[in-house]
Amino acid sequence: RRAMVARSLRTAVAPMLALLCAAGSHGLHMGVGLRPAPAQLHVEMMARNIDFGQDARLHLVSGVDKVANAVKVTLGPKGRNVVIAPKGKAISVVNDGVTIAGQVDLESIKENVGVKLLLQAASQTDSRAGDGTTTATVLTQAITRAGLKLVSVGHNAIALQKGLNKAAAFFSKKIREAAEPVTTLEQYQQIASVSANSEEIGFIIAEAMFKVGLDGSTVIEENQQMVDTVEFSEGMELDTGYISPLLTNDLETQTASFSDPYVLAVDYKLTTVAELLPILEAVVMQKKPLLIIAKDVVAEALSALILNHDRGVLDVCAVKVPGFGDLQKSFFEDICTFSGATLITPELNMKLENATLADLGTLARVKVDKTKTILVTDGRHADAVEKRVKVLKAATEKLYSQANKEFQIQRLEQRIYKLRAAVARIKVGAPTEAEVTDKQLRYEDAINALRGAIVEGRVPGGGACLAYMTRYADECRQLMDNEDEAAAVNVLVEAMGAPIMNIADNAGVLGALVREKVANHEWGYGFNAKTLEYENLLDAGIADPASVTTWALENAASISGSLLTTECLITDTERDQSEDADFEPDITTGMGKNVDQYAW
Repeated sequence: RRAMVARSLRTAVAPMLALLCAAGSHGLHMGVGLRPAPAQLHVEMMARNIDFGQDARLHLVSGVDKVANAVKVTLGPKGRNVVIAPKGKAISVVNDGVTIAGQVDLESIKENVGVKLLLQAASQTDSRAGDGTTTATVLTQAITRAGLKLVSVGHNAIALQKGLNKAAAFFSKKIREAAEPVTTLEQYQQIASVSANSEEIGFIIAEAMFKVGLDGSTVIEENQQMVDTVEFSEGMELDTGYISPLLTNDLETQTASFSDPYVLAVDYKLTTVAELLPILEAVVMQKKPLLIIAKDVVAEALSALILNHDRGVLDVCAVKVPGFGDLQKSFFEDICTFSGATLITPELNMKLENATLADLGTLARVKVDKTKTILVTDGRHADAVEKRVKVLKAATEKLYSQANKEFQIQRLEQRIYKLRAAVARIKVGAPTEAEVTDKQLRYEDAINALRGAIVEGRVPGGGACLAYMTRYADECRQLMDNEDEAAAVNVLVEAMGAPIMNIADNAGVLGALVREKVANHEWGYGFNAKTLEYENLLDAGIADPASVTTWALENAASISGSLLTTECLITDTERDQSEDADFEPDITTGMGKNVDQYAW
C-alpha cells in the first residue's frame, strides 16, 4: 500500500516541479499567476536629413517664393484677396500680409523652414510698425533671389549679409530725412485710406485718431448692426465694476455716478469696520462722495458701506483694482497719479486707520457699472500725469531694442492709453463673419500705420519712395569696405524696385516700365495704380508712413542675410503617408487598420 501511495505522489508532483523550473528559466513570476516579465522599453530617435550648400539654400528659397507669391497678390489698390480655409475652422477672406503668411504650412519640411523665416520678417515689421508686412515679404523675396545668384558664383555670403544691413540702414536714414510731418485731418485720412485700401475706413480712423490723439486708445469691436460706427468716451477706464450692486445710486441703469468725489486707494483687502471708520467720518464731514479702490472689500467692512449708503449717510462705491501681481501694483500707481491719491500700502508701513483727507485723491466725475469704472480727471494733476507718461514711453522705447518683449510693450502702451483718458471705440459691422474679420484686420493695420506716420512722418506711397531712393546707390557704395559689400548694395537697389513693380502688375500694367519711369523723377512723383496715371502722389493723397517703409526694408535685409549665409540645413525625415495608412500597432487585438469594421 505504501508503494502505491508513493507512486501516485510522484505522478502528481513531477509536472508541477517541471513547470516551476520552467518558470524560473523563462522569467515567469511564481505565486501571482504565470505572467511574462515586463518588456524593456526601446526608444529610437527619428532620423534627420542634412543638406549642404546650394541644396540647402534652394529649399529655403523655394519656401520663401511660395509664401511671397501668395502674399504679393494683395499689394496695391487693385490687389486681390486670399481665401483661407483651415481645417475645422471658419473660412476667411483676408487682405493682410502677415495673416496670410501665418496660415501657410507646406508639406515639405525643408521648404517650411523658409516659410517660417519669412514670417519672422513680416511679424517683426507688423509688431514694430503695425503695417507693411506685404512690402517686407516682397522685398525679402527679391533680395533673396538676387543674392542667391551672387552666392552661387562665388561671392562671400558673410560680406553680402554685412553689406545688406549697412545699405538698409543707409537708405532708412535717407527716408527718415525726406519724410514730411503729418498734422492735418486730411493727411490723417490719406494715410489711413491708403493703408486700409478703403476711403470709408480711412475717414472713420482719421476722425477717431484726430480726437483722441496719439496717446489715446482706439479700440476695435464687433457691431451688431451692418454699418461701422465710432463712439468716444473720456476718462480713465478700469476693467472692473462695483463689488456689490447694493452700492449703486441709479436703480434703473444699475450704475453709481458721483460728481467731485474723493478717491481712496488701498493696497490690501478691507475686512473690518474699525480700519475704515476714521476716514469715513472725515469724508462725511466734507459731505462729498467717496470711491474706494482696493484689492477687495469683504465681510463687515462691505456691510458697513452698504448700510451707510442705504441710510443716506454717505455716497460710496467700492471697486477692485484690475490686474494681478506686479500689473496690479502698476495700475494702483497710475490711478494714484491720475487722481492725486496716496496709496495706502503695508510695504511702506502705512495703515488705513491713520489716513487723513490729504491722502485722498480727487476727480471731476466717476461712473461705475457692473463691468467697468470710468474716472474723469479734474485737471489738477495734469503735470504728474505728463511726467508719468514720459517715464512709460521711455520704458517702451527701451523694450523695443530687446527681443521677445511684445507682451511687456503692450502692457506699457495700455497704461499710457489709460492715463491719457481718451477712448475711441470703432464698432465694425458687415453682413457676414468673413467680411467682419477682413475689415477688422484692415482697421488694425490702418490705425498702426497712422500712428507711425504721426511719429515719423509720411513718404510717397505706391512703392515710389523706395524707387526714388535708388538714386543714392553710388553714395551708398562708397561706404562699403570691399567689392562683396558693394555687390550687396546692387542687390538691395534692385529689390527696392520690387514693390512698385508688383503694384503695377496687379493693376495690369508692365511693372518694369513703371519702375524705370518713376525712379528718375522728382520726390513725390509716382504711379497711381487706382487711376493708372503718373502724378505727384503726395498731392493726390497717396502716402505711406516712413516707419512702415524703413522697418520693412531693414527686416527684409536682416532675414535675407540669414538665408544667404545658410550653409547647412538639418530637418526631420519626411514620412511617407502610405506608411501611416498601412501601420498596424502591436497593442491591438489584430484589428489594426480594419478597426472601423468593428466599430459600433
